[in-house]
Amino acid sequence: MNLKEQEYMLALGCTGSLTGAAQQLCITQPTLSVFLNNLEERLGTQLFVRAGKKLVPTAAGRAYLSCAQRMELLKIDFETELAEYVRGTKGVLHVGSLRHRSLYLMPRLIRQFQDLHPGVEVILHEDSTVILEKMLYGGELDLLVTNQPLENPALTVQPIYQDRLLAVMGAATAAQLNHNWQWKDGLPYLDLKSVANEVFYLLPRPRSIRILAEAAFRYSNVEPRHIQQITNIDLGCQMAAEELGIAFTMESYHRYFNYLRPTKCFAIGDPALRTGWNAVWRKNAVVPAYMQDFLQLLEDQMRDVRLDKFWPR
Repeated sequence: MNLKEQEYMLALGCTGSLTGAAQQLCITQPTLSVFLNNLEERLGTQLFVRAGKKLVPTAAGRAYLSCAQRMELLKIDFETELAEYVRGTKGVLHVGSLRHRSLYLMPRLIRQFQDLHPGVEVILHEDSTVILEKMLYGGELDLLVTNQPLENPALTVQPIYQDRLLAVMGAATAAQLNHNWQWKDGLPYLDLKSVANEVFYLLPRPRSIRILAEAAFRYSNVEPRHIQQITNIDLGCQMAAEELGIAFTMESYHRYFNYLRPTKCFAIGDPALRTGWNAVWRKNAVVPAYMQDFLQLLEDQMRDVRLDKFWPR
């Protein structure tokens, strides 16, 4: 913030002398005299009058000096605050996240982050990936967390987690399978043929879980006979917990559920199929140290999935 003009005027007001002000400012007296003449001509009024050897401000000069002093204080405040932004001890991080994910992921994540960076405010924006991507391009977001593929050369895409689709059912329903399942990659794996006659709770298209569930049906060569469409993941899993059928969720999402009745979950479909969760930001954007810390906390939390506590061996 350049307040050179105000600094010159404050030096004149403080010393009451062209010579004294020039020495204080480390410039020549003629330079300061030309400055004052030009300023008075531009403003159309006299700012100082001579009283003997002393420069005395006029009423207009006193008004100018009063304003210049306030501006100087604002400059000091700004430079102090700016130094905090430069050091990364202060800032604002705008994060975009899908609605269903924000409810369970973001509160704990933001709490951990603000324990680490108390001077950085996190502002959460929830919407669809399409709208959040537009906000990212427009500079309204610093970071987007999504499981939708974004292939644009203007974006940096950092993979943070490879998610798997799970089938969720009540403990009694699972017990009737007579261990007709096997362990694969650390999870109990179930062929959907074993439960083809059950009621399946599915989200509407084009929700990603619906698409993944349909891919799992095709992989197992199953044509589900009983489908009920629901509005959200939690509702389906609550129905499954009550032994009313089978629902679908994602591995990273399941650990947040807590039901009155116990549930069991199984990996299904193509064992190699994964849904990638990515952190996305603009390539030309500055990535401060605190944003890098947020990314690391996000990756750590997404990977903190321990389904073995639901399925002890």
